[in-house]
Amino acid sequence: MLVKWEVWFYQSARGESPIGAFLEDLPVKARAKCLAYMEQLEEHGFELPRSFIAKIRGNIWELRPEWAGTEYRFFYVAMVGRRLVVLHAIKKKSQKVKERDITLAEARYAEVVERWQHEETPPIRPRTN
Repeated sequence: MLVKWEVWFYQSARGESPIGAFLEDLPVKARAKCLAYMEQLEEHGFELPRSFIAKIRGNIWELRPEWAGTEYRFFYVAMVGRRLVVLHAIKKKSQKVKERDITLAEARYAEVVERWQHEETPPIRPRTN
């Protein structure tokens, strides 16, 4: 039996979810496509083809949905308990992902690990549709 992954969203120390806000701001069909990709990620994890996912750097991976000619990128990491934590999301506007977006995802990953070990405020929250 295939054990599924769970997709969780990064949450700031103030309880804000930039990933949830990013998704809410998308057109309905683009949001549906992104969420469908997340469902595939939950189902298949790292077995998805390169058209769906790619390794960025270190522990950072990207989910790669596209809708109506616009590419979206969701930067995520694998955590204990078969959790995939989405750390950052962008509309991709150039051929190459910007260094600042990768650096932000890495910083949020470090923050999640630190808060997970030392704080009561949850650093992540389950994905909701």
